[in-house]
Amino acid sequence: MTDKAPGAVGVTFAKGVLEDVAELTTPAADSDQTGKDEAEALKRRIAELLVQCRGNPFIGELMGPGLHPELANCRRVRFDIPSHKAKPRFRLIYRNEPIDGAPAECKWLTVAPRAGLQAHRRARQRS
Repeated sequence: MTDKAPGAVGVTFAKGVLEDVAELTTPAADSDQTGKDEAEALKRRIAELLVQCRGNPFIGELMGPGLHPELANCRRVRFDIPSHKAKPRFRLIYRNEPIDGAPAECKWLTVAPRAGLQAHRRARQRS
């Protein structure tokens, strides 16, 4: 018996992804309550993305060849916490495996800031 819902796929993490999440969601020691609240909201948002990926491995937009051709088969989700009203500051980059046909697994390559293409660099290193 399996714990996956019909049609659901497994989500796996490339080496370093859990550290990415911890880095993003651990408030600095000198953070005020707002910083701590934002870190908690970000944890919840990342957990929501995990559930969404399990249910629908196609939630992210296909990256295509663009500036990072080695990530062409990967998908990207732009996200942020609900209270942030400007451009989303974070990216989830993942790859469905196998890449041809129905995916059996959604492999997260990184969850990282958009700034400075950090997410893209990390995903490229882990792909």
